[in-house]
Amino acid sequence: MRNSNQWLLVAVLTALLVAATWYGASVWRATPSMPLYGNIILGAAVILMLVSGSGLIALMFYSRRKGYDALPHSNRIHRIQRE
Repeated sequence: MRNSNQWLLVAVLTALLVAATWYGASVWRATPSMPLYGNIILGAAVILMLVSGSGLIALMFYSRRKGYDALPHSNRIHRIQRE
């Protein structure tokens, strides 16, 4: 049962990706062309966005594995009871 649900999910997500790509390409072709400096700026912005997004996700996984996201534990109650 789980395997068929996974295949269905992959199929739906693939269809959405194809539809979004087709729509984006059709809108891109319908608009007038940009000058060369506009394409360079757009490309630099895309690269910067991908690098920063990948870096933030890498930091999220790093902090999770190192235990920085764990709930804090306090020994304050134990110290008060010992005194």
